[in-house]
Amino acid sequence: LAYIEKIKNGEEHILTYEKVKMFELTSGSTSASKLIPYTDSLKKEFQAGIKVWLYSLYKKYPSLKFGKSYWSITPKIDFQHKEKSVIPIGFEEDSEYFGNFEKHLIDSIFVNPKDIKNEKDMDRFYFKTLSALVTEENIRLFSFWSPSLLLLLIEYLEKNSEKILKSLKKKRREEVKKYIEVKEYHKIWKNLILISCWGDMNSTEYLKKIQEIFPNTVIQEKGLLATEGFVSFPDTEKNLSKLSFYSHFFEFLSLDDNKIYDTSEIEANKKYELILTTSGGLYRYCIGDIIEVISIKNNVPYIKFVGRKGAVSDLFGEKLEESFLKNIIQTYKQKIDFYMFAPNRNHYILFIKTDKKIDVKNLENKLRENFHYDYCRKLGQLKAIKVFTLTGQPEKEYIEACQNKNQKLGNIKMTALSKESGWENIFNGYFQESEDK
Repeated sequence: LAYIEKIKNGEEHILTYEKVKMFELTSGSTSASKLIPYTDSLKKEFQAGIKVWLYSLYKKYPSLKFGKSYWSITPKIDFQHKEKSVIPIGFEEDSEYFGNFEKHLIDSIFVNPKDIKNEKDMDRFYFKTLSALVTEENIRLFSFWSPSLLLLLIEYLEKNSEKILKSLKKKRREEVKKYIEVKEYHKIWKNLILISCWGDMNSTEYLKKIQEIFPNTVIQEKGLLATEGFVSFPDTEKNLSKLSFYSHFFEFLSLDDNKIYDTSEIEANKKYELILTTSGGLYRYCIGDIIEVISIKNNVPYIKFVGRKGAVSDLFGEKLEESFLKNIIQTYKQKIDFYMFAPNRNHYILFIKTDKKIDVKNLENKLRENFHYDYCRKLGQLKAIKVFTLTGQPEKEYIEACQNKNQKLGNIKMTALSKESGWENIFNGYFQESEDK
C-alpha cells in the first residue's frame, strides 16, 4: 500500500521503471477493492492472451465476421473523487484492453450506444442497451462478463417491451413484439452464433438458464481474467480454459503441501493458488484465486477456477467455506432461482428464492456436519441459521447493492457466500419463521 500511495502522488520508478499510465480497481468481492497499477507493458501482456483468444474464436466461427457483436460495456464508476490520485483510475471503456487493430475491428462491429459507458442510472442503462440490441437483428456474438446480466436484460425486455418497441421501425417492431409475446427471445437474433460469459462456480446455474433461452447458440465459458493479470483463455477446440503462459510469469502455491511450483511442475487434478509476476509492478503476488489443473497437453495446463481463497466466513471459528455451502444447496432437488448465505451478528441467514419451503432444521443439520460450525453451536457462540425467502429480483438487487459499493458491473459475480451482513435490508422478502408463526 505504501508503494501505491507513492505512485498515486505522482512519484515515478517505484515498482517499475516504466511509467504508470493508470490504476484499475479490483473487484472487491472478498476484500476491499485495491488499486492495481497499469503500464504499457502490462497492457501488452493482456493482449498476448486476448489476441490468441480472438484469433481462435474467429477461426472456429468464421461467420462471426459477417455480423455485429455485443461486448458488454461497464458503466463508469465515479471513484476518482474518493481517491486523491494524480494517476487516472479506471479505463475509459472495456475495449481499451485490446490492441489498436483489435479495438478498431471491434469498434466497427459494436452494437452499443456511444454514450452507454457514462450512464449511471441503471434503468436507463438497461433501456439504452436493449434498444440498441433489438434494433440490430444480425448480431452474431454476445460477450458478457456475468451470465446473470444477460438474464436481467431479458427480464427487463419482457417487463418494458412496450417502451423499447417504440424505438423500432414498424417491420422490426412487429417481428420483435411477436417473439416477446411467445417468449422466443432467441428468434429476435436468429443469427446469434455464440455467447461468451463466465461459467465457473456460481455462474453454472445461470448458464443453464441461458442455454434454455438460446437453445441453438454455442455458450462459451470465458477464461480467468483478473484485474491483476490475464490468466487463461477459452480453447475453442477443447472447450477448456488454457493457461495464457505468454502473458505473465506464473507460479502456483499447492493446497496439498504448501510448496510453490512453476508452470512445468504442476500436476493434473490438483488445486493451487495463483501467484503472478507482471510488468505492472506485481512481484510474486497472490491474487487469491484458486484453480484446479484439469489436464496438461503439450506442456500447457488447462485450468478451471474453483473459488477464492478468502471465500470463508469465520465469526467464531466456524470456518464456513463457500464450496461447502454450495454443496449443501446442491442436495436440494427443488427449483432454486437464487441463493446466498451471509452472517448476521451471532447466526447465519440463507437468502433464497425457491418454489418450496426450506426445512430449517434439516438445513441446520447439514451445516452441523462441519465440525467447526457444530462446535460453535454447542458452545452457544452461534445460534441456528435463519431462512429469508426472497420475493423480488434478487440478482438485480444484489448487483445494484454491489454497484453502490463502487464495484464495476463487469466485476460483479454472484456468490454463494457474502461475508457482509445487512442483506435483509437490501433484498425484498421475509424471514420464513414469521410465515411459520
